[in-house]
Amino acid sequence: MGEGPLTKDKIAAAIQNAPAVEGVLKKLAGKVARGVRLPASFTARGLDYAAQRELEHFLGAIGQRQPDGSFYIQLHEFLRGPEMWREAMEYFGLLRERDGDDDEDVFPRLKLIEPDLSPLIDKLAANEEVVRFLAHPENKKDWIRLFRSFVGRFDGPECGLVTTLSQLGSDWFGDSKKLRSGGLRRQLAIIAATLADSPLDDERRALEGALIVDNPYTSSVTFSAPVHLILKDGEVLDYPCRYYVRRMATQLPLETVLELAEVKWAGKVRGVTTSENAAPFANMVRKGDACVYTGGYPCLAVKIFLHKLGATGSECIHEGDADLDGFRIASEVGKCIVLKRVVASDILEHATPDAGRELTSDQSKRAWEFLSNPQWKNFRFADDVRRMLCRGRWIEQESFGAIIRKSKKDAGQ
Repeated sequence: MGEGPLTKDKIAAAIQNAPAVEGVLKKLAGKVARGVRLPASFTARGLDYAAQRELEHFLGAIGQRQPDGSFYIQLHEFLRGPEMWREAMEYFGLLRERDGDDDEDVFPRLKLIEPDLSPLIDKLAANEEVVRFLAHPENKKDWIRLFRSFVGRFDGPECGLVTTLSQLGSDWFGDSKKLRSGGLRRQLAIIAATLADSPLDDERRALEGALIVDNPYTSSVTFSAPVHLILKDGEVLDYPCRYYVRRMATQLPLETVLELAEVKWAGKVRGVTTSENAAPFANMVRKGDACVYTGGYPCLAVKIFLHKLGATGSECIHEGDADLDGFRIASEVGKCIVLKRVVASDILEHATPDAGRELTSDQSKRAWEFLSNPQWKNFRFADDVRRMLCRGRWIEQESFGAIIRKSKKDAGQ
């Protein structure tokens, strides 16, 4: 805006040259502040010829003096949008927090405050859950504060820091319980998912993607691997390696994972297997395999730990259900560490037609909808999901061992 036609300096200069211009510009800015799109033309009254010339110069258009003394002028299309009037509203003191008195007030106002986010604000305005929430006037002020506070996290000193819902509730609303449950928590998850351009099918993942957690001590990573933990102060902890040798698992809460500067591999063979489900993970631990438990979709603690394992040069084999969620979990793991192999892909290729469990109509519908969503057009395991749908069956991770043994037996190995 600093180089546009409606800067504060240019407004001040125009008013100084012709004071009558102030009323016209303030009225236009007021319309924009109320969320009204400016018309293609307007008529102003009470302008002398000096004010007429100044307004023509300011707006870059030639107007017409009417027989009744009023002044008619057209507005260029680019001047009708709200983004161009931000500095004008600031100049006239119109850009301030308000509760709003109708549903349409919220989103146009936010687009004026955060013009770069206009496309995402439009997506939020089209979200049915958001619309229903804002249908209650008492929710508007909280929603605007929620949105602006969330966006502000990425511009201030909090950017890149993990925080809790309780802390944000206290910081933003003076109430630590405000965001821990209920409608406003759901709205925060919707805002987080929308601004990250990711689907909202899991509130926890949406919030953790924005580094927001319920509790840094209930989110954790469980693993068994020959590693040493290097803390930020240089302290070296070798107990995970000792646990691994005894075929035991180590569990670290998120609060501890955040204190890690580095994970150092101490074993001879560099590699790890991730497990979606608990029973197969327990078997890996007993066999002495280096392994990490994802617990379904990996939480923030698991993702950070996998990133640090990946920094050691370790690669990963992932084991999880041969179904839509299993392949999506594999994709999440692959964003954290080099994914060398996904066992479910091999299982689908070698399993007999009757292996696994029949897909329900809801499972099939969900998988087809996932594949047809443009947002997932580059999904790494799309062919595996299609193969599963063609089979009409999905396979649990717990049955992989039996399928692999049968496949080897049939091959005469």
